[in-house]
Amino acid sequence: MSVEILFEDFKPLVEHHYHFIKRFQCPDEFCLVFLRPEKQELFPKLKEVIKEALRSTDLFAEKDGNLFLILPGATKQGVEFITKAIYDFFNGEVIEVYIDYPYDAKTPDELIEALIKETEHKFGYLLGKYFK
Repeated sequence: MSVEILFEDFKPLVEHHYHFIKRFQCPDEFCLVFLRPEKQELFPKLKEVIKEALRSTDLFAEKDGNLFLILPGATKQGVEFITKAIYDFFNGEVIEVYIDYPYDAKTPDELIEALIKETEHKFGYLLGKYFK
């Protein structure tokens, strides 16, 4: 069962996880994920699935019908598998974007910026307002 955090704690926890990796070198990867149902009436079920299906080390925050996840130790391939399973479970009615450290970005600010840019590029959603 994953852990729900306040959205205000999302960016500080991304920074914390980055510094943890830099200090201890283990695990050496993590991913950020953005999820949003196409229909907002699906949001409670999506949140329930995320809460119940992910690991106890995984974190998620909710903001305006969106979910933001921090997946410690997750590889890009692992997250592709997870997001495809979620996409399939919801019959394609979930928007997903994921960013991998260290491959897609090298710092916490770059990770957040990459998530913002990729979400805007793929779906037109403007997430920058949440991270000011």
